[in-house]
Amino acid sequence: MTDNHVIKFAFLGAPSTGKTSLCKALAEKYDTVWMPEYGREYWMEHQQERRLSPEQLVEIAEGHIEREDRLVAEAHRYLFVDTEAITTYHFAIDYHGEAHPRLQELAEEAEKRYEVFFLCAADIPYDDTWERSGEQHRAEFQARLCEDLINRRVPFTAVKGTLEQRVERVTSMLDDYTPI
Repeated sequence: MTDNHVIKFAFLGAPSTGKTSLCKALAEKYDTVWMPEYGREYWMEHQQERRLSPEQLVEIAEGHIEREDRLVAEAHRYLFVDTEAITTYHFAIDYHGEAHPRLQELAEEAEKRYEVFFLCAADIPYDDTWERSGEQHRAEFQARLCEDLINRRVPFTAVKGTLEQRVERVTSMLDDYTPI
């Protein structure tokens, strides 16, 4: 198991694929805490013309890890993590066509930081808010993220359907899960 016998589960997916709702629901179900997407909070405070610099994306990944590490002390058995450095890496590629070398390192470290990765499908209605880039962009981002996980050889489980179906899918896996 990971730190203090808390198992960390990472939830990835393009914007508006239900990661936040799923992490919240699982944390409630298992009476534990969850790690919100720090990048969303940071972006809302610091974006300029809907973009962040390469250095700011590194700050997001590092800040997310710091907050996540602090939450481990509050977690009960599981920590459900809404996004991680691989996703931030993809925002860098999306914004700039490349990622800062430090962000590349953090994305590689993320491959081993979590015991299980879940990829939230883009099969739920798109929540078209001002800070998002559109449903077509969601599909493209999702495809690149999925391809990258495969290329990195990061095993993941896809979760799809309604929130209830997603919770059931993850729950069934957790009930059968034996830590590495």
